[in-house]
Amino acid sequence: MRSMKTLLMGLALGLTTFAGAALAAPAGEITLLTGRGTATSGDGAIRTLAKGDSVYSSEVISSGANTYLNIKFADGGFILLRPNSRFEIEKFVYAAPVEEAPKPVTPAPVATAPKTAAKPIAPAAPVASASSSSSAFFRLLKGGFRAVSGLVGHVDRNEYRVSTPVATIGIRGTDYVVVLCDAPCATDPVFGESLPPNASANGGAVVGVISGGVFVTNSAGKGTELTENQYLVNLPDGTQIRLPFQPKFLRIDPIPNPASVCE
Repeated sequence: MRSMKTLLMGLALGLTTFAGAALAAPAGEITLLTGRGTATSGDGAIRTLAKGDSVYSSEVISSGANTYLNIKFADGGFILLRPNSRFEIEKFVYAAPVEEAPKPVTPAPVATAPKTAAKPIAPAAPVASASSSSSAFFRLLKGGFRAVSGLVGHVDRNEYRVSTPVATIGIRGTDYVVVLCDAPCATDPVFGESLPPNASANGGAVVGVISGGVFVTNSAGKGTELTENQYLVNLPDGTQIRLPFQPKFLRIDPIPNPASVCE
């Protein structure tokens, strides 16, 4: 009897877990995958991704060697991972905008009645208002990406955040890039011209803006705002240095626009 009861309890728990996963709303969908990509859930389960697959909050998305992986999020935003990247969808919740119908406008009365009835003024188009319950929090663990932001964060900028080991990035309605700098990246000549003696970009974060703007905050709370065609490296010790040019490695191997790429 006890064994049967244990079996039934385990079955009920499994069905509850499955139902919870089935009810979870996808954060986004894979729209481009040039090689191998995987998604690792919070409990450590790994699944292989294919174009058209959904991805969810709390999953870590990984792109393999020679693999570009593009995610279109539910709010219309995009993130395109470079090869050998690991990217966590820390929390993504999107509540679709609610269209508020404007009140009809009645024409003002005139002193002399016209011969024909005045035509009512057509109401304005419905206005979309973003929901305050939306949020998009991401974490770059390895590699880099280019992102085009969607609707989340356009009303309340605190709703959108990208964390890295050395800095946090907020958006201003943006097309931007973030790359964690490894040893080959650190040899880029732009860093050699910009960094103080004995400083290295290895382990830092390179942030650049194609259009719009971002705000980069280091671990000490210091922030720097970047606008179009501006680049910055946030060193591991928190030092933030504006770069005079786009780093050479991004010019030689640019990350495509994730809003326009297709397989």
